[in-house]
Amino acid sequence: MRLYLIRHADAAPLGEGGVTDDHDRPLTELGHSQARTLAAALQRRDVTLDQIVTSPLLRARQTAEDIHQAWKTPPRDVVLCDHLAPDGRRKKLSRFLRDLKADSVAAVGHMPDLSDYLTWLIGGRKAKVPVDKAGVACLECGPDLDRGDAVLLWLVTPTWCA
Repeated sequence: MRLYLIRHADAAPLGEGGVTDDHDRPLTELGHSQARTLAAALQRRDVTLDQIVTSPLLRARQTAEDIHQAWKTPPRDVVLCDHLAPDGRRKKLSRFLRDLKADSVAAVGHMPDLSDYLTWLIGGRKAKVPVDKAGVACLECGPDLDRGDAVLLWLVTPTWCA
């Protein structure tokens, strides 16, 4: 499986617009723009997606939806996955992703969980691979999608997309 780990785009800070729950923080206008720009950049580089999976938190859902809507030939509907929410379980996330039976999946989530999952997949123990907001890490994963079962192919920031 080719796995694209995407951190949600820029979101409004807690308290802005009366939002009092971190789960309900929406993307800013910059965030919406970042998500659309990321989709365009990936497509320019011939990335294909069979499925987009997202954390249930609003900012991640909006990032995933913006990417889905900006895709010329959209992949299947965006799917929610609780294991992409903060403090999600790596093995359960891997099982969820394996069960999709897709060749190419974008998973939209949060830091530091994305970094922890990426590090676990490539077999690291203490390394931290930061993923910027609206950044993406591309991994080639083996069939088990378990610790050490992936190779990090590339990692890009939003400035790469422009």
